[in-house]
Amino acid sequence: MGWLFMSRGGMAPFATPKAYLDNQCTYPPDPENGRATGLRVLKSTVRSGAYYAACQRYDSESPREIFAIICLVKWNPGARSGEEFGYKDSAPLRR
Repeated sequence: MGWLFMSRGGMAPFATPKAYLDNQCTYPPDPENGRATGLRVLKSTVRSGAYYAACQRYDSESPREIFAIICLVKWNPGARSGEEFGYKDSAPLRR
């Protein structure tokens, strides 16, 4: 998959790549709209151009599996193009 770049305004209201990606990886179950499980970030960090997060799926009855999400991150405040933040994720590995 390709890179997704955005301006700081596109990140609003989040001030950092970590805060933005934590939010993107957090949502509740929504059975009325066909989403039986939610996702929460247990712990995350941005280091050496990458976002690393330990995430857990859950439903109304119990927590589910814990897995990692890793995204490449480019953070360039003040970029001339206005695109200060970019990230690249990939498809999950299936076993």
